[in-house]
Amino acid sequence: MRLSISKHWRNKKIHYQLALGYCKVCGKYHFPPKYRCPYCGSKSVRLTIPKGKGTLIEWTVSYVRLEYLEQKLPLIVGLVRLDEGPVVRGVLTDVDPKELREGMRLEAVLRRLEEDGVSGLIYYGIKFKPLSK
Repeated sequence: MRLSISKHWRNKKIHYQLALGYCKVCGKYHFPPKYRCPYCGSKSVRLTIPKGKGTLIEWTVSYVRLEYLEQKLPLIVGLVRLDEGPVVRGVLTDVDPKELREGMRLEAVLRRLEEDGVSGLIYYGIKFKPLSK
C-alpha cells in the first residue's frame, strides 16, 4: 500500500508526535484532535503536545502478519490512558507480551512503521514502550 508523500509531509505534525486537542472553554483534552470540542462544542480548541506518558488499560497480541505492513511479530496493540486523560490506541514496542500487565506505565516514542519498497520512503510514527525507570 503506497502512501502519498506530500500528504504524509503535510500531516507530519500529527504523524511524528502525539498530539491532543485542548478546549480553552471546558479545559478537557481530546484525541484525536478536532477543531470543535467533543465535550462542550466550543471552537476554542488548540493543538497541544502531551508529555506522552500513560497507563496501559487493555491490549491484544496478534501473530498474524499483514502483507502490506512491515512488522515484527507478535504485534501488540494496546489502549493507553494518557496522563492528560484521553485514551489512545497504539502499537506497543520493546516489550515481551508476557511482561504486559494492566496499569503498566508507558511512554510514546517515534519508531519506524513501514517502507515503500526496498528503496522507497520510510514512514515513522508513534508507538508506546515501557517507561524507563
